[in-house]
Amino acid sequence: MQDAVLKIQKLGVPPEGFEGGGGSGDDAFPSDETLDLWDEYQDAVVTISQPVTWEEAEILIKCCPTDRMAGVEWSLLHCIESCISNLDLSGRSGELEKYRSLIKKCNSDMMKEMLLERLESYLSKHN
Repeated sequence: MQDAVLKIQKLGVPPEGFEGGGGSGDDAFPSDETLDLWDEYQDAVVTISQPVTWEEAEILIKCCPTDRMAGVEWSLLHCIESCISNLDLSGRSGELEKYRSLIKKCNSDMMKEMLLERLESYLSKHN
């Protein structure tokens, strides 16, 4: 198990408001504590080696950002997707349904939608 994945598990879901400020008003700036959490989350995500294991993907899928994070959400998405690099997604092996089940466990509607759209796009090009 990668240390970076364990760190994300410990941090949990990052706070919302990265792009919109994070305070009560539109112009409010996030607190230092929130900024530090975002930095820790980003530092962990960018140090994850790919492909991740299935077990690591199961941890990451439950710690997804629920709001945009200036691209960090895409880095995490690519990490999660990397767990399928050695799977047979033709539908004959059951691995496709296993991956769909993993996506359904995602805590973030935003990330779940992106993962499903990308899976469908992949399948339309490769089946």
